[in-house]
Amino acid sequence: MHHIEIGNDETIFEFSIIEASRETLRLAHGLVIEIVRTEAYVRFARDLTDAFHTLAGVCRLWNEDGRAILTISFDRGRVEVETAWGQVTRRFVTDQSYVTRTVGQVGIVE
Repeated sequence: MHHIEIGNDETIFEFSIIEASRETLRLAHGLVIEIVRTEAYVRFARDLTDAFHTLAGVCRLWNEDGRAILTISFDRGRVEVETAWGQVTRRFVTDQSYVTRTVGQVGIVE
């Protein structure tokens, strides 16, 4: 199981990769499971890496049904996070320094 978290001083959003194959990943946030195509996760990791390094851009993690379950938007040092896991949508703001650990957990792609 691989654990990933993103947050700020007040909010932390965590999910885990609980199962992986060449085709799909099963991601869990609490008891809610989302299925993501492996290629969508790799694209998310690449987009996150690019946005993190340039401090600009948006990266989205899409579930198997084509719904964005995690959106991270960079605008200079400001980072906006939106999670849409299951039926619950949450938004919070953080900054680039808090995302450093997240980028390492997701996996920097070059």
